[in-house]
Amino acid sequence: MKTKALFGIAALAAFGLTACSNASGTPSAAGASANGDKEMLYSGILPAADAQGNVVTLKLDFDDDHNYTDGDFIMVENTVAADSISAAGITAASTSYSEGDFRKATKQVDGKTLEYLVLTPDAKDLLGAATATPSYFLINENQTLTLVNADIELPANPELYTLTAK
Repeated sequence: MKTKALFGIAALAAFGLTACSNASGTPSAAGASANGDKEMLYSGILPAADAQGNVVTLKLDFDDDHNYTDGDFIMVENTVAADSISAAGITAASTSYSEGDFRKATKQVDGKTLEYLVLTPDAKDLLGAATATPSYFLINENQTLTLVNADIELPANPELYTLTAK
């Protein structure tokens, strides 16, 4: 029951992001818009230190003028906590919002090229507990992103830190 409620919150956050999307082009099913930009939407539930988890929705708006290697992002994080009073058993404890620029980068590790995203929030556009500290996501082959540290090192349980393309 709690999992369904968490996914419901994620769906609402995703809906909010799509409602705020750029109206300059009409998105197609593949995520490309009429003006050549490409949009991707990712979501998932990431661990939280003092809560049940963070429901994260990340929208990437790739720019076509740099061969889809950079663009703008919007990230919404809803921290959820256990609540014995609510019907779903959880409550949204807080919401953070950040937007800014992102770029693709690569790193060589053991002869293998890792591709990752660097998300750099605009300090003026932060709401809630969001910080201006960059975030790093490893780009996986299966259309997922895994949150990593600044050295692009995977966490102990990477499956807990993974966002899935929607």
